[in-house]
Amino acid sequence: MKNALNLSGQHGIFDPRSAKPVTLIGIGSVGSNLAVALAKIGVTDLTVYDADVVESHNIPSSAFRSCDVGKLKVRALAQIVEQASGLKIKTVPRMYQGEDLKDTVVSCVDTMEARMEIWKHVKGNPLVDIFVDTRVADKLVSVFAVNWNKEGQGDYYEHHLYPTKKTVPTFCGVHGFLPVSWLAASIAACSLTNAWTTGNTSLHVMFLAESMETIVGNG
Repeated sequence: MKNALNLSGQHGIFDPRSAKPVTLIGIGSVGSNLAVALAKIGVTDLTVYDADVVESHNIPSSAFRSCDVGKLKVRALAQIVEQASGLKIKTVPRMYQGEDLKDTVVSCVDTMEARMEIWKHVKGNPLVDIFVDTRVADKLVSVFAVNWNKEGQGDYYEHHLYPTKKTVPTFCGVHGFLPVSWLAASIAACSLTNAWTTGNTSLHVMFLAESMETIVGNG
């Protein structure tokens, strides 16, 4: 798949030849915006998973348009990304079901159980280089960028995995404010470009959009 964009303007910032194939699981408010961002920085191999259809309440916080209501999210996003960048993404119109994963994997799912299932197929997988997990709640953004093969990173991430019923409701799966979705998508995209370019992962960035304060930033 080719990206038709003229990317000369980002010369010296990010070389699109460094981009790896990406599997993006979940294309709601954060995932849909991230898909467009990845296509626009030069990713040429992007696979997206999602089983849902676009609903009217999705429109304000996501990349979806009013005309997409009622369509499968993966099909609507494929149109949006191709119109925005020329990239034809690969679409899987269902939830992730434990298929083999490789290269770069991004989780933008709503439940901790879904994250656990994805992590089960990332951890110890020699074919996966970088794993990114985005979480948003109201104005709180939390993004993990993990190389499971680096000492301590997998353990750190697993410490932040626990059943959904044990989460504070406002801290998991609550989203609906476009600036927060954009912020989470931007942090994820920057984490990926840094990892692809330098081999380093940011591990965990937590950001409170209301105060513009970085709460955690581990390198």
